[in-house]
Amino acid sequence: MAEFDMPGIGRVRMALTKLANEPSVKGNEDIKKALIKALYTEIRAARIAGHSWNKVREAILADVSIRLSEQALVRYFAEVDKEYEERTGVKALPMRVSQIRRKKAVGRPRKIKDEACTDV
Repeated sequence: MAEFDMPGIGRVRMALTKLANEPSVKGNEDIKKALIKALYTEIRAARIAGHSWNKVREAILADVSIRLSEQALVRYFAEVDKEYEERTGVKALPMRVSQIRRKKAVGRPRKIKDEACTDV
């Protein structure tokens, strides 16, 4: 590669090298799954001890600069847990069933037309 010389190019190269060494906070599904895989035993122990997924997520995000939702944490952990179960035979932890949220009523309630109640 031909050498290009310009004032400030060294700082730009250092900044780009630094960016390349740090994962982006958005996306990077492979990095998130690798992180969960690396922390699998600790996450499993915390769940067995009765800690919520949100507490586990907060503990992870306290020291790692990456975006990770609770749903993503549960999904990646379930994948790694299934792999571990197939490899070792140790039963996977039960995953929570997703909660169905009902829509809140917005505005005034609709009038109910009942033919039996009309006066003739």
